Amino acid sequence: MASPDFIVKTGDTRDWVFTLSDTDATALDLTSARVWFRLRRHEWHTDNLFCRDTGGTGSDYISTGDDAGTVTITPTAADWSDLSDSSGVFVGEFKVSDQKDDVLFTKDIRVRIDEAMF
Repeated sequence: MASPDFIVKTGDTRDWVFTLSDTDATALDLTSARVWFRLRRHEWHTDNLFCRDTGGTGSDYISTGDDAGTVTITPTAADWSDLSDSSGVFVGEFKVSDQKDDVLFTKDIRVRIDEAMF
């Protein structure tokens, strides 16, 4: 199994900060973009463990750094309710769209959660 892209350890309540970039490693310009993040048990699952959307669900807990490609996600205690005592490797999905809802970027990352966080 490939190594995880992101590791969360017990007691870690810091914000998650990611920089989204293209294949040339140039940061995406997120000015006026809509950014979604969904955490799922597996990539084929349709149920989200939690969701962040700059234009909707969980918008208070996700922000973008405009042209720097930076996305900050703030996990909350409620985010971990479906995981209670779970640990393992999960899939985080990013999707970025423009004002017309045309998808500009998608990326899945592997998130290893060592233990329930709260």
